[in-house]
Amino acid sequence: MNNTDAAPLQRKDLDLLAVIQSDFPIETRPFEKIARSIGRTEREVIDAIGLLKKNGIIRAFDPVFEASSLGYTSTLVAAAVEKDYIDKLANEMSGINEITHCYLRNQDLNFWFTISALNRGIIDNILEWVSRFSGVSRILDLPSQKVYKINAVFGTSGDVRPVRRLTETVHPLNEQDRNLVKLLQDDFPLVDEPFKVISGQCGSDESQIIETIDNWLASGVIRRFGARLNHHRAGYTENAMVVWKCDDVDELGQKCAELPYVSHCYRRKPNIDWPYELYTMVHAQSPEELDGLLIEMKDLTVNAVYTSLKTVRELKKTSMKYFVENGRWDTPLHD
Repeated sequence: MNNTDAAPLQRKDLDLLAVIQSDFPIETRPFEKIARSIGRTEREVIDAIGLLKKNGIIRAFDPVFEASSLGYTSTLVAAAVEKDYIDKLANEMSGINEITHCYLRNQDLNFWFTISALNRGIIDNILEWVSRFSGVSRILDLPSQKVYKINAVFGTSGDVRPVRRLTETVHPLNEQDRNLVKLLQDDFPLVDEPFKVISGQCGSDESQIIETIDNWLASGVIRRFGARLNHHRAGYTENAMVVWKCDDVDELGQKCAELPYVSHCYRRKPNIDWPYELYTMVHAQSPEELDGLLIEMKDLTVNAVYTSLKTVRELKKTSMKYFVENGRWDTPLHD
């Protein structure tokens, strides 16, 4: 759930967080290299990361895979859910691996969530299940049509730094590759030689593991490797999804993607009763700052209609677990 209390962080922790969110060294002793770059010891860095995880500043320490490159498909879903059924639906979704993010927002379409799945049929079956859930009166399927910017690294100077790697190419994976994906998406070993531990778990040489991860980073299979922050606990207590209807979606999308406080920017399929095509996520450290950023964004164009949907509550936010399907959603629901 949403935690709006920002944890005070020491300067040394801020410096560490600035370097471990992306471009994690893929080598035998990665924490030693990080330690040298910030003037700390390897043991201090490992212990500090462990403490930041324990205190909830770091949600996870792992690679962020590009779902489409692994053969997965995804969509954003908006639903209108009656107040008395919000927590009931959220609790049911907590056990569904394919649903990774879920938020309550200040709009009639108040219940927003993402689905990632091995095929479109699984998404359709989950959508059918949601549509039948008590208290759900409306549902919109909003698949992405174009990505202008995705994912974020939160800096130490109040900015949100973009991660560059994007790909829409499906990369064929053999069984050994899939096993490596499953190992990497578990808790990353916080030890001197983490890739040696992983190589022992999957029965491959450490050098082969490092080479594969390097190749995945270069090709975009992995968007970034490192810490994923709980942005509320790290100081970014306010966020909003701003949706736009405009004449030139590409032009505005490119402008929004250049803004440091925008972490995600997508073009999505519009609906008759929901005509918005451009979706942007904005992060700020106070309500006043968020309001100011929204005013700044409004000035980007004179021919656009926009709606700001502020996050009221975080209902679910987890990392996607790939290649662990249990077959629950493989077949359509029956009346």
